[in-house]
Amino acid sequence: MEVDRETFVVRNAQKGDEKAWRYLFESHFEPVQRYCLSLSSGRRDLAEEITQQVFMTAAHRIGKFKPQKGSFRAWLLGIAKNRFLKAQSGELRQKYHEKKCSEQTSERKKADAPELFVYETLARLPAHYRSVLEAKYLEGLTVNEIAETNGSTPKAVESLLGRARDKFAQVYKIRDES
Repeated sequence: MEVDRETFVVRNAQKGDEKAWRYLFESHFEPVQRYCLSLSSGRRDLAEEITQQVFMTAAHRIGKFKPQKGSFRAWLLGIAKNRFLKAQSGELRQKYHEKKCSEQTSERKKADAPELFVYETLARLPAHYRSVLEAKYLEGLTVNEIAETNGSTPKAVESLLGRARDKFAQVYKIRDES
């Protein structure tokens, strides 16, 4: 008799009867929520989200429910299991991508670290050393071009570059040791 009543109520809900749908919702909400809580190992937030998705899915697809294939509750629990598996695979995918992103960021930081270290060292040098080193190594100017730009001789630029390199090495070594 109970199966016939449920079939009757489901058929009415499939026809758009709001009272029938409310009855199905109220009759099955707690058992579905308990099942979702069990699936999610006690994670209330996940269980509530899945429960909500179950009833939203059921409301949209109630026309596809076939009473001769099983009970309405079994159908709802099947939806719950599928939603849980989908959420779980989404979480696993998200964790995988977060880990991948974190690894890439870490690798990028490691790759950028020496370059950043060089710029920090340059910033600590006196301006005349910094400018001659930047002109030579960052801008790619020749000694003659630097001499022309600064209005000095190539020999004076070579001497300045030598002193600048020595100072850079000193500062770099001190920074590297700390």
